[in-house]
Amino acid sequence: MRGAIRLWLSGFLLAAGFCLATAPASAEGWRDGTPMTTARAFAGAALLGDDLYVVGGDSTAGPRNVAEIYDIRGNIWRAAVALPVGLQHFGMAQLNGRLYIAGGHEAPVQSRIGSTALFGESASPDVPANGGDTANVWVFDPNIGSWLSGPSMPAARAGHGLVAVDGKLYALGGRGEGASRVFVYDPARDRWSVSGSPMPSPRVAAAYAVADGLIYAIGGLNGGAASARVDIFNPSNGSWRSGSSLPEPRAGHVAAVLDGRLHVTGGEQRRPLRTYGDHFVLDLAGTAWQRATSMPTPRHGAVAAATGGRFIVVGGSPGAGVYTVFTESDMVDIYTE
Repeated sequence: MRGAIRLWLSGFLLAAGFCLATAPASAEGWRDGTPMTTARAFAGAALLGDDLYVVGGDSTAGPRNVAEIYDIRGNIWRAAVALPVGLQHFGMAQLNGRLYIAGGHEAPVQSRIGSTALFGESASPDVPANGGDTANVWVFDPNIGSWLSGPSMPAARAGHGLVAVDGKLYALGGRGEGASRVFVYDPARDRWSVSGSPMPSPRVAAAYAVADGLIYAIGGLNGGAASARVDIFNPSNGSWRSGSSLPEPRAGHVAAVLDGRLHVTGGEQRRPLRTYGDHFVLDLAGTAWQRATSMPTPRHGAVAAATGGRFIVVGGSPGAGVYTVFTESDMVDIYTE
C-alpha cells in the first residue's frame, strides 16, 4: 500500500509541474510504522512516556483540531481529546507531565481553503478578526483528560518552536510582533516573560531540538529563502552563539536528538517547488554534519520525536508550497542506527 501511495503522489506532483526528490521504497535504517488515522501537515507533537501525541494540523478546509496518540511500543494509534479550536503552525511541548500548545494559526469561524502559503511571498499580512495567528495557550493534563486554557504568550506567534528546558518552556522564532525575542513560561509563577538576547537571525519553519540544556534553532525561512544557519540558545544566561551550518539550506524540516546525535530530515524549497528526504546527523561532541540514509518518502511539515533508540517522523506532505494540502501524508517512518 505504501508503494502505491508513493507512486500516486509522485504522479500527481510531476503532473503539477515540480520536482519531488525520489527515494527507494525501503531504505537501510528506516522502516514503516502504522500510518496515522488522519493525514496532515503542520501539526504539533510531543511525547508523554511512550505515547506520541500528534495534534492539529492543516487541511483543505483550514486548521484541524483532531488529536491522535501513537503508542510507540505497540505501533498502534488511538484517538485523543480534540483541541477546542483548529490550529496549525503552533508550538507544542511536554512539561511536568502536561502537554502545552502555544500560539499558531487558528481556524476562523468559517472554514476556508488556501491556508498553507503562510510563510512565502504570497502570505497576507492581514489577520482576520475571527481567526489568524494567536498568542493563546492550551494545556492538557492526562489526569484530567481535557484541554484547559493557559496564560497567553506576550504576543501572537506562528511558525515557531516550543521546547522545555530545566522546568520552563521556551518559544523561539516564528512570525509575529517581537518574533526575534525568546518568550519563556515559568510554571511556578504561571506567567510568560521575555528572556535573553534577541534571536540573531529570526526565521520561520525552522526545526528545534534540545541537547545538554541548550536549544538548537536549525535552518528555516528568512526573507522567504531557506537557510542553513544553526543558532544555539543558552537558557541559563540568555545568550546565542553560532553552530555548525547544515550542509544545505532547509525549511519545514524536523529534528530530534537520538543517543547524543542530532538528526535532521525532510524539508522543502519554493523555487523550484521540491521536497527533501535528506538525512543529516551531527555528533554533538563534534562540529561536522554527516549524511545518513535518506528518509524513504521526502516531505515537509512533518513532526518528529526520538525515544528508545528510534527517530520517528510522522505525517507532513510530499507536495511543496500550495500543493501541501492536496498531498498530506499519514506515513510514519522510523529510523534506528
